[in-house]
Amino acid sequence: MTSSHDALYRAICAHPDEDTPRLAFADLIEENGEPRRAAFIRTQITLARLPVYDPGWVSVRQHDPDAATGWCMTEQLPKPPPPGCEWTRFEFRRGFPWKIGVLSLTAFLESGDAVFDTAPIQAIDLDQRDRPDLASLAEWPHLARLHRLTFSTGWFDPADIARLAESPHTSNITELGFEFESISPEGLSTLAAAPLFNRLKALELSSNAFPPALLIDALGAARGSGALSRLSLPNNRVGRNDAEALFRLPALQDLQHLDMSDNPLAGEGIRDLAESGIVRGLRTLHLSRTRPGGPGVKALTEAGGLAGLRMLDLSNNALGPAAVRAVAACGGFRGLRVLNLSNNYVRDSGAVSLAGSSALAGLLELDLCETDIGDTGALALAESPHLNHLIRLDLRTRAGRGFSDTARAALTERFGDRVSL
Repeated sequence: MTSSHDALYRAICAHPDEDTPRLAFADLIEENGEPRRAAFIRTQITLARLPVYDPGWVSVRQHDPDAATGWCMTEQLPKPPPPGCEWTRFEFRRGFPWKIGVLSLTAFLESGDAVFDTAPIQAIDLDQRDRPDLASLAEWPHLARLHRLTFSTGWFDPADIARLAESPHTSNITELGFEFESISPEGLSTLAAAPLFNRLKALELSSNAFPPALLIDALGAARGSGALSRLSLPNNRVGRNDAEALFRLPALQDLQHLDMSDNPLAGEGIRDLAESGIVRGLRTLHLSRTRPGGPGVKALTEAGGLAGLRMLDLSNNALGPAAVRAVAACGGFRGLRVLNLSNNYVRDSGAVSLAGSSALAGLLELDLCETDIGDTGALALAESPHLNHLIRLDLRTRAGRGFSDTARAALTERFGDRVSL
């Protein structure tokens, strides 16, 4: 390594929020024979400035998906990892490792700021066999260098959460995640009532076994939405009887991104979402495995205020052609850029409806993977007068059931490398 290389890397670690040293590093390594890594850094820096439904993101998902995940750069993960850490739950942002997994919080804290000399780390994912000591974490001065904390174990109670929320070192924490029984309902209520909650931009609560009513009551302790724009609640058993109370909580009223995947909302729950007014501010909405059925899709498509919605995920819902026709006919979806209908029963008639929809003319990405579409549907998509802006069309099947040569040729002629077959 050259002295310039080392100096730039140290600058990146010392100033993780700045892009200038990262871009200078990319220029240097390209000159030294690493064009692939340099391009990766520049691409991720560009993506960090864009919403996930921007053409730049869609193009990367189609042509270079590893550039989004960082899996193509695993050889660049520093080895060995810092004490108490591992790279099994890593994440790259803006070209460099951003998140690291922590197996032993004690060893991690004892190593001081060593992790920040290794990479521009701003997030840790605590997943250990023994319960993390939040009091020690709250007292750690280097906590101020982190933006995100994710906990996978612990069952933290109010006293634990209060210690973290009251820490003077959490001023830069804007994202929190709790999964797999890592927080108690009482602990979540303490968090929702704390000033820290008002500073959060993103909150993820996934795969918790306590009753949904307790989840809703806990979030109800928040006096308002604060800065919260992104809420992820996957796999929390939120059902039709819980939806109305959840979607009317003050904490949810200013959301731009909502993920309710893997919750049995059913048609009634989706109707409550549609009628709550939350959808008026949403840019992305994930409803995979929520069992909306035809009535739920109908309620969503008839809701007002959908003009700002840019990404909609309805995958894995066993939806049939009638529900797909309702989506295709919805004038409120004119702003959609990304639509995921994968693993539904779209079939040929549903594909014909999508192909004929002028309301979906703005789509950049259409995921129809595993949707039982045959040649008739494929040819309709290839001949659509509306799908002129597609950057990504996914028609793949795991079983490998392909289209005829005629259908394949028509799709390829229309979409080129923008279609996946």
